[in-house]
Amino acid sequence: MKNIYIFDEYISSQKNGIGTYLRELLHCFKSSGHSICLIIFNADTEEFSIVEEKETKKLLFPVMKGHFLHHVQVMDKFLRLYIEDDPNNIFFLNHSPCGDLMESLKKTFPLSKIIFTIHDFGWTAPLMGNLKEYKQLTKNKSSSTDQSRNAKRDFSNCYEEEKRMYGFADRIICLSPDSYAVLRSVYKLNKKKISFIPNGLRESSIVSKRKNSEEIRNSLNIRNDEKILVVIGRPTKQKGIFALMEAMKLILKTNRNVRLVIIGDANEQSLRELIQAKSSCTLSITFTGLLDKDNIYKWLSVADIGVIPSYYEQCSFVGIEMMMFGLPIVTSNGVGIRNMFQNEINGLVAKIGNRNKPEEYSRNLAEAITKLLDSQDLCNRLSAGALKTYEDRYSIHHMKENYRALIESLY
Repeated sequence: MKNIYIFDEYISSQKNGIGTYLRELLHCFKSSGHSICLIIFNADTEEFSIVEEKETKKLLFPVMKGHFLHHVQVMDKFLRLYIEDDPNNIFFLNHSPCGDLMESLKKTFPLSKIIFTIHDFGWTAPLMGNLKEYKQLTKNKSSSTDQSRNAKRDFSNCYEEEKRMYGFADRIICLSPDSYAVLRSVYKLNKKKISFIPNGLRESSIVSKRKNSEEIRNSLNIRNDEKILVVIGRPTKQKGIFALMEAMKLILKTNRNVRLVIIGDANEQSLRELIQAKSSCTLSITFTGLLDKDNIYKWLSVADIGVIPSYYEQCSFVGIEMMMFGLPIVTSNGVGIRNMFQNEINGLVAKIGNRNKPEEYSRNLAEAITKLLDSQDLCNRLSAGALKTYEDRYSIHHMKENYRALIESLY
């Protein structure tokens, strides 16, 4: 029996893919015979507390001032009290950058194992997933301007901190072949230290309602003649939402009965940008804000097309959910997301092209979506391909088996 300790930050993981990942990871370990303890920061509690449940224990830390990873000394004092160092301990970390926490764990629990899962790299958001540019910035070449020198310094610091983290880990989990290649070619990690384990997802009972969704359509006020496009994610430039909204302007010139539904959490700035961008096609775009899983699945059950316009992903749970529902999908060829979809096999791939000319990507998205709107046969074929991909690669069975093998490989 192993002692599994899983770190979580409650506030953010309720809104992003890490929360979904942790729920599925916990499912993989339940009924495994291992002892499971969740170490949860910024939890909904006024003081540190311990909660015992049927198969899990929870160490709950209250909300901390500033970023929770800035309180490593406090964490260390509490963890020393309740965790005894043991070769059978395995710590799972999911938030980055957490080099100080990993160093602290290594010193306090030298017999224990540390596993770090890469949900994102520090360079992907500011560089819009442009791996080629990141490689250039981390090379030891002089820069001609103050701005480029500053950018090079910032990304070199990011590189060094991430490499420091990976040095403390006994195993690095990457979620996509692209991330595996980056770890080998850019960070120069030994392949024995890396485990490639794609995300998995349990099938929802609502999937069976997809073919009989009239009642759900009525509850969501969808007209009989409307075609529904669904995109799920924060409405940001990096997620491709604004490129997709520009694509909608092109789509509506020939397809008037199309509605784009955007599901995701937005801050004040994102909302302002979103409202400004949708001004010319307001009646054809619905922004729902953040929804719980049941309501997201209602939209997926009535959607005609799923769209994943991200410039980068690791292993998109949104993509897996859309496959699970058997949706015909339009996606980008961004880093990570391109590993999940093959053009005209389980989706249509719209090429991003030149990131400095976003209108090119918008045209490609519009062409791909219009192609699906005009061909039910193509929709049916991609729908079948998406469902097969889910069953072959991304069901919870595969994830559970991969983590069982990972635990065995550590000893």
